This record gives sequence, C-alpha cells and structure tokens, in this order.
Amino acid sequence: MTEDRVRLFVPGVAATMARWQAALARAGVTLDDRSLTSQALDFHATVEWVDNDGSFGEAFGYGTMSAQEQSAVADAGSALVLDLPVYLDAAAPALAALIGALGDAGALGVRLEQSKLGWSVAHWIRVLHSGDPWMLYRCAVVTLRDGDGSRSCGMHAFGLPDAQIQAPPSDADELLGPLNVYQLAEDPVLVSGDTFAPDAQTPRRRLERWPDDGYPPGHPCHNPFGVWRLGAEGGTADPRSDLRPVFIPALVAVLTAAEQNAGRPLRRDEVENLTDRGACIMMTHDDAKKLERSRGYADLEPELAWRQWQVVREPPA
Repeated sequence: MTEDRVRLFVPGVAATMARWQAALARAGVTLDDRSLTSQALDFHATVEWVDNDGSFGEAFGYGTMSAQEQSAVADAGSALVLDLPVYLDAAAPALAALIGALGDAGALGVRLEQSKLGWSVAHWIRVLHSGDPWMLYRCAVVTLRDGDGSRSCGMHAFGLPDAQIQAPPSDADELLGPLNVYQLAEDPVLVSGDTFAPDAQTPRRRLERWPDDGYPPGHPCHNPFGVWRLGAEGGTADPRSDLRPVFIPALVAVLTAAEQNAGRPLRRDEVENLTDRGACIMMTHDDAKKLERSRGYADLEPELAWRQWQVVREPPA
C-alpha cells in the first residue's frame, strides 16, 4: 500500500512511447518501459503508456481547463500513467519539477486519479509552488453529493482521511473544506470522539473514523485512510487518554485472514473475540498516526469493529 501513493494521468503530444522517451530525455528525465527517473527527484515513478482511445478530452471535462486546452487534450497522441511513492504535500517541490519536465516534453495536462481532477501543467506548477493549503486542496479534492449527504474525495493523495456529513450542501461546504484544510495545514492528531468546528460561532460536531464506503478497494478514488463522519450539531468530545492500543498486526488484517481460513463470513462473536484477544502495543496518538501513514491505511476502530468490518468485507461495487 505504501509504494503507490499518487497516480497521475498525463496526456501529451507524443504518439508513441519512443517519442515520450526522446522528449523527456531532452528535459533531463529518463523513461524506460516501466519507470521514470531523474537526478532532480529522490524517487522513481512506475509508468504505463496509454494510447488515445478518444476519451482523453472527456477525462478533463469538469470545467478545470479552457475549451482550447480540453480540445488539445482530446487530440493528444497518447498518455502516461505515473504511480508515485510520495504524497502531494510532502513532495510538492519535486512534483512541480516533474510536472514541469513533463510539460517541456509535450504534456497537455495532468489529472490526479485519486479525485479525477485535471488541470493544465502551468496551474499544477503554480499551486505546488504556492505553499497555500487551500490552493492545494482545491486543486486535488472534490466534493461529491449523494442524496442528503456530501463527502470529499482525494485526501488520500495527502495520506489523510476524507470527510462526509449528512447536511444541506451549504452546511457541508462550510464544514468539509475547513476540516480537510485543517488536516492538511496543521497535521493535527485527530481521533474518533474528538469534535470539530470551523470557528467559535459554529456548533461543534463529533468525529468518527470509518472505512471508505464510497469506492471499492483498488479503485483510485478509494481512500485507504478512511473517512471522518461528522455527527449532529452540538456533539460532545469523548475523554482522550495519552496512549492508545495499536493492533500489531492490524486488526483488519487479522479479521481478513481469519475469514479466509474459515471460508465463510465471520460471526459477530468471532469478530469480537478476535478483537478482544488481538495483540496490541500502547502508543501515543501521534506515533500511531505516523505508523498509519507509513503503513498506508487506517485500521478498524476496536469499539466499532463489528460494524466497520461489515463495511470492509462488503465494499461498494
């Protein structure tokens, strides 16, 4: 899970892999059949070449590019799909340099597959150099509406959970963006039972971390760090201890292995028994968060293990 953290879809004028290689070499980047490297980068990207099947223009059709820019993308010769082992915010200068080199090699735009947001090369470079968390957030994260609910999509490009709420769109916009930018700008240690409000005048809401039930695992938009569910107005924070138990191995891995061995769905008593008997170490909340980010996914909440396990084992289609 930790190898590929960001996926970029990059259409360009080059019609073949050989032409991409030649153009990138002139920009100081080495591209072989499977990887991209540069002396200016401290990481390498895995690469897939994609022929233009006629859908490139539509892939950038969300109002983030001008009609002229989108038309150029529609006529692109081919595209590269890059999987990067870094998060957007942590590697912003390096990513700006990489996208600049891609632009010099004829790239016509860059789409972040975690959220499907695509922008021009110049816009990406400007945002990545800005150091402005709101600009970076708006460049990488979208808000999706579903009935009476709203949720963000794309925060896993920063190694962070998304957020969702059952509220009118205007209320959702006033809460989801500030919560996500707060995570991005301040990197706070948040845990289930904490509360959040964007300002002193807004009623606080209780936070609960849940697995992502919007996209199935393996989908680029699936957030392995889960989703913050914001409760009703006036929520009260739970007491927080200095240490928290962290399952080693992760509880979700233990339950997955147990269900595979059983060859059938685990019963509630079995899930609860495995949770109660699981091996844990006590860690500070900050150290637990660092472990989660390095591991590349969030574990289940022990108090909600049975209900959350149902989300994990029956993901959306």
